[in-house]
Amino acid sequence: MEERGSPAVAAGDDEGNEDPPQSEMQLVLHPPSPPFPGAGTYVVQIPKDQIYRVPPPENALIVERHRNPENKKKSPCCTIRCLIIGAIVISLCLILSITLLSLSLTVKPKEPKFSITNMYVKNPKSKSYTGKNSHPGYEVSLKVNNPNGHGINYEGSEGASLLFKEKSIGKGKFSLKKQKKDSSANVKLVLDGSKGALPREVEKSMENTDSKVHLPLTLKMDLSVKVKGFIKTWKLETEVECQFKVSTLGKGTKVLQQKCEAKFKG
Repeated sequence: MEERGSPAVAAGDDEGNEDPPQSEMQLVLHPPSPPFPGAGTYVVQIPKDQIYRVPPPENALIVERHRNPENKKKSPCCTIRCLIIGAIVISLCLILSITLLSLSLTVKPKEPKFSITNMYVKNPKSKSYTGKNSHPGYEVSLKVNNPNGHGINYEGSEGASLLFKEKSIGKGKFSLKKQKKDSSANVKLVLDGSKGALPREVEKSMENTDSKVHLPLTLKMDLSVKVKGFIKTWKLETEVECQFKVSTLGKGTKVLQQKCEAKFKG
C-alpha cells in the first residue's frame, strides 16, 4: 500500500510542474551582477492576444489625406484659378498697349482753337492815312486753347495778316512759341500797317468813332504746329482764319461777331 502511494505523489509533482496558462504572464528576473548594480537581463512574456502590431510610418500620411480631403482638392483648383487670372491680366495689358500704340500712330492731334478778345489801332490820328508816311499799326488779342493731351510747339510759324475785303492792311508774327497740354494762352499780335493807301471804309472807321457801320475784317495765320506724342511727333502745317466784325477802328473798338477756324493742311 505504501509503495503504491509513491506514484500518486509523483503524479502530483508532475501536475505542479505544468506550464502556466497563456492568459498568465511570467517574468524571469536575473539579479544584476555585483560589478554593475544597474545592469540586468529581463525576459517579458506577453500573451498572444495582447500583442499589437505597430503600423509603418507611411500609414500616417494616408490617414492625414483621408482626414483632410479638401486640401487635396483645393490646392489644384487654386493653382488653376491663379493661372487663369494671371493670363487674363496679361492679355488685358497687352491689348491696352497695342491699342495705345495704334492710336498714337494713326490718330492725328486736334487743331488748336482760336478766339479774338480785343483789337485796337495803334497811333490813331484824325487826319487821313492815305499819305505815304502814314501807316497805322494794329494789335489783336487772341485766346488760344490747346485741346490735346500733349504740348504744342509753334516755332517756325510764318506769321499773320489782317485783311479787309481780301486787301492786306497789316502784317506781323505769331508770338506764341510753346503751349502746355490742355491749356489756354493769351497771345497779342502786333501787326504793322501795310504800305499804300487804305480802303476808304477803313479810313472812315478810324476817323469816326460814332459810326454805326460795322467793319468786317479777316485775320489769317499760317502756323507750324508740332505735337509730340508718346512715340510719334506730328508736324502739321495749320491754316487759321478768323472772320470778325468791329464796331469801329477808332477809340473804343469792340469785337461784335467772330468765327475762327483752324485746319491742318493735308
